[in-house]
Amino acid sequence: MNSLRHHAPYIRHPESSRTVMSDAVIALVPLYFMSYFYYGSRVLFVGAFSALLCLACDWACNYLLYRRINFRDLSSLVTGIIISMLMPPTIDFYVVAAACLFAILVTKAPFGGTGHNVFNPAAAGLAFATLCWSSKMFQYVQPLQKLPFTIDESVSILQGPTATLKLGGIPRLGLTELLLGNFPGTIGSTYTLIIFACLIYLIARNAAKWYLTLSYLIPVALLSAVNHPYGVDPLESIANEMFAGSLFFVSVYLLNDPVTTPKYRIARILYGFSAGLMTMFFRYNSPFELSAVFAILLMNALSPAFDCFCEWLMPKLQTATEKGGTNE
Repeated sequence: MNSLRHHAPYIRHPESSRTVMSDAVIALVPLYFMSYFYYGSRVLFVGAFSALLCLACDWACNYLLYRRINFRDLSSLVTGIIISMLMPPTIDFYVVAAACLFAILVTKAPFGGTGHNVFNPAAAGLAFATLCWSSKMFQYVQPLQKLPFTIDESVSILQGPTATLKLGGIPRLGLTELLLGNFPGTIGSTYTLIIFACLIYLIARNAAKWYLTLSYLIPVALLSAVNHPYGVDPLESIANEMFAGSLFFVSVYLLNDPVTTPKYRIARILYGFSAGLMTMFFRYNSPFELSAVFAILLMNALSPAFDCFCEWLMPKLQTATEKGGTNE
């Protein structure tokens, strides 16, 4: 019998990378329609700029490093779209450019390109932009106003509901507003109803794991119910924490990255649960509203450890099961 040793890339998925990324693009594009309805054509230019810049950087890196340029590889396109979705509608284009360049030139290309990266490129790019331009990353506007291409003094800048939550306040958003994203927020990560529909599509296409997203949301819900502000119903607190910001979007699109997640189911559940715990820890203690990306990056670094733990645990569980069956 011939035995072949397989090397990188490390995408652990029964489908091809192109299929998975195509499904991700299909599940992301509908969010642009809602953002266009709320903010006008400027957000479409931000999204196109981010996506095309990530693609161009990826192709340039492959050319300079003498790698074959795969024009059918959509992973950088997905990275660019996700970066734009988590940016405020008023963001300057140079901040978007810096996030995209960091995502591809620092986080993806040096590790070998698609399938080799240790950290999620979109999360790393957003974390970089948050650290460098935190004042610009959390400047929002009221929905249902058409933004000019150049943001000036005529545009009223507002805080988002997550800033109110961090200060221990109560956003007092209704269920309809939370589901439709009708409150000051990012370009495309607050439309809960659409994101949920896209999650169902991704699960049906086997491009996302329901138990991974659920394991992430469980600790978020538990901690929100326990630490709810005085006079606020626990269910209202859970809804605000999950849907008043970008947390639900992160649980669907960033957490389910097939490259950076563990390969075993038990490891993925532990990975998601730990990411949810760290997200809430950062949300309560970090100065930034967009804390979930930092939790994702930390869990990316620990992803091999979760797999190693499962490889150590599963033989012991199997042995215990066999002994139990023998005793019967």
